[in-house]
Amino acid sequence: MNARKKGNDEKPTAGHRRAGRAVSPRKREADPEALPPVGFSRLDMEQQMADLGKLMAEQDFENIDEANDFLRNLLEGSGGQIPHRKPETPAEKAQELIFQAVSAPERRARKLIKDALKLDPNCVDAYVLLGEMADNLPDAIAQFRKAVAAGESSLGPSVFEEGRGAFWGLVETRPYMRAMQNLATSLWNYGEADEAVRLYQAMLALNPGDNQGVRYQLLDALLLLRRHEEAAELLERFDDGMAHWAYNQALLLFRTEGRSENAIEALETALAINEFVPDYLLGYEIMPDPDEMPETISFGDESEAISYVFGAFPLWAATPGAQYWLNEYAE
Repeated sequence: MNARKKGNDEKPTAGHRRAGRAVSPRKREADPEALPPVGFSRLDMEQQMADLGKLMAEQDFENIDEANDFLRNLLEGSGGQIPHRKPETPAEKAQELIFQAVSAPERRARKLIKDALKLDPNCVDAYVLLGEMADNLPDAIAQFRKAVAAGESSLGPSVFEEGRGAFWGLVETRPYMRAMQNLATSLWNYGEADEAVRLYQAMLALNPGDNQGVRYQLLDALLLLRRHEEAAELLERFDDGMAHWAYNQALLLFRTEGRSENAIEALETALAINEFVPDYLLGYEIMPDPDEMPETISFGDESEAISYVFGAFPLWAATPGAQYWLNEYAE
């Protein structure tokens, strides 16, 4: 995660077609839906889940076995796809237009977004797409704020109260959660660090399972802001075996304990998880340009190392002696 000077109006690092990359720098989300097959986006999956939810609600099952039999027969008869249900309400029709806009050329996408907002002024994903298509961070932030406000309005207080703790499990909350993450990341890139951290923390409160991988962005932010106690609490909260977690754990211990046995043990664990990180973190290998970052991440290989170093290099560079220490043990 790059700490940018407050007020930098450069284009968002994230975007629909303009930026060419997803808003979240974490390609590895905890949710199995995080890496759908090529040509099948998360929005496609959400459309399928919404269709399934409506279809199941129309049935009258006596037990779970009947429900499972129904679902199995449905999938077998439709080639593994949930039959698409025609949208009925203005909100459903608006969301249908947004599903189309995601893969449309920009001019067509903007027309679809405009039509969607006429149908449903609280269509969260409409504002999310407008934010992703923005030419600069202030404009993107403005659209993402509208998206968050629209989500709060459309969901209502009861959803936040009853769904807290399992928010991502409700399909209708996902546009709101995407809006929150996009806003937090854009605010961080614009230099509004404290508000970004508050948003990341609010997302984890709503969805402690962290299907979106927000913990990675939050951990980077806390370390760069030197909020070490909070970073330690976050590291303790998740049993995460990825390179990002392991290397940041080692870095935090080096900052707080120096070359302690705990720090060395944590570093050795990190090196065992991914041996390629030092090559990129120490400059022995050249990092690709932002537009050429790996599209997918594989645990333990160079793609994971590149993904980690892209956000974590400032953390190590801002820690006197950390890179020398890493170089000693990486050889």
